[in-house]
Amino acid sequence: MRSLTITLCILFGSCQLAWADDLAMADTVSSITHTIMGGVVKSVSWADPNKGTRSEIVVVDSAKKTTHIFVTPTTTLWDADAKAIMPETITARMHVNVIYLRTPEGINIGKSIKILK
Repeated sequence: MRSLTITLCILFGSCQLAWADDLAMADTVSSITHTIMGGVVKSVSWADPNKGTRSEIVVVDSAKKTTHIFVTPTTTLWDADAKAIMPETITARMHVNVIYLRTPEGINIGKSIKILK
């Protein structure tokens, strides 16, 4: 009985240490928020599970810089009246404001996309 108690304490302690290590690792992985104001959508491609592709838009900003942004299920999409829209509503040559996160690996993940009038 005593060995079972000791084994359970060791197992519980090691689980707590692993969990604490995961939390510390999550704090070190950060992303930087960026904004594109008045950008123009150059192209749009929506996810196709059969082909294994992701949803992505390409936006050109006022400095003519092209940015590829992944659109995830958590990306909020708004029209000019601040109403939620479906992803298929966004088409090429639309003017948009985009807030996105850039991961340390350089991947741009859309946080919010708003269509301008």
